[in-house]
Amino acid sequence: MEYTCKDFKVGKCEGEKMVDGETIPLVLQPPEVAGKASVESLLEAIVKNKEWFEEMIIKNSAVLLRGFDVQNAVEFNDIVEACGWDDIRYVGPAPRTHIHKRIWTANEGPLSEFIYYHHEMVLISEFPKKVILYCEVPPPEGGETPFVPSFRVTERMLEEFPEFVEELDKKGLRYTFTALSKDNTGSMRGRGWEDTFATSDRDEAEKRAKALGMDVEWLPNGGIKTILGPRSLTRVFDGRKGRRMWFNTMVGMHGKELSSAMGADGTEIPGDIVKRCGEIIEEESIQFKWEKGDVLFLDNYALLHGRRPSLPPRKVLVATCK
Repeated sequence: MEYTCKDFKVGKCEGEKMVDGETIPLVLQPPEVAGKASVESLLEAIVKNKEWFEEMIIKNSAVLLRGFDVQNAVEFNDIVEACGWDDIRYVGPAPRTHIHKRIWTANEGPLSEFIYYHHEMVLISEFPKKVILYCEVPPPEGGETPFVPSFRVTERMLEEFPEFVEELDKKGLRYTFTALSKDNTGSMRGRGWEDTFATSDRDEAEKRAKALGMDVEWLPNGGIKTILGPRSLTRVFDGRKGRRMWFNTMVGMHGKELSSAMGADGTEIPGDIVKRCGEIIEEESIQFKWEKGDVLFLDNYALLHGRRPSLPPRKVLVATCK
C-alpha cells in the first residue's frame, strides 16, 4: 500500500508526534493544483482512494483532513457517506443532539469541563471502528480533542505494574454507571435513561440494556444503575501489529460520583495505580489546534480521545461508523 496518493498532499500540524515510526495525526491536504480546493474534489478523492484512505487511518491511527473548505453538517455528512462505512448509533451518557442524517453534536456537557480519555462506547458489546469529528466553529482558546495511542499505555503500565495488569486482564473489570431520570445538560454524563435507551418504557429500557450486555437496577429517584462486566482491560485487534490496546475506562470511571470501576470479582483497584495510569495517559497524549473545516478520523480501536476545557463558542460535530 503506497504511503502517498496524488489526490492528497501530506502536510503537518502543530502537536503531531512520531509514535513507533508513524506520524499521528497524518495530515492530508489538497494537492497543489490550480484553483481552490472544494468538498466536491475531496469527495471524489475519497471515493477514488477508499482502500488507501482506510489503510492510512489504521496505519496512523488518526487522519486530519485540512484545507478542504468544509462548511457545514450537510457537507460533513457527504464526506462520511463517501467513505462507505455503515452507521452505528451512539449509546452512552453524553448529552448529544441530532443535526443531520448521520451527524450529531459531540458531547454537549459544559465547555469548562475536561471530558476524560476514552475509546468510544468501550463498555458495550458493539462499538464503532471509527469516530469522525468535524470542526464547524473552532474555539477561541482550549477545546482541543487530545488522543492517546492506546498500546503505549499498556506498554508503560506493563513496565511499572506487570503483575497488576496481567492479573486484572485475566479477571476483567466490572463497571457501574448511573443514568439520571431526566436529561441534565449541565453534566458531561447527564443523559437521562430515556434518551440513552431511546424509550420511555422501563421494560423496554431493561430489554435494550440487556441486549447491550448490561444488568440494571432501578433507583428510588427514578434513575437507573447499570452494571457491566466482566469487561476486558486490554484488547488486540486485527491489522494493528498485534498491539495490546488499553481498551478500558478504568481511570475515567473509578471512584466517580455516578460511576465505579473495580475488578470483576469485586476487588478494589488501588487508587495509586489509577492515579499513575492517569499520568501515563496524559504524558502520551497528542493534540492540535482545531481550525474551521477540519475533519478528523480516529481509529477507535487504537486511540483514546477526550476534550480539553474550552472558551465558547465551540462547535464540533461527530459521526460514528462500524
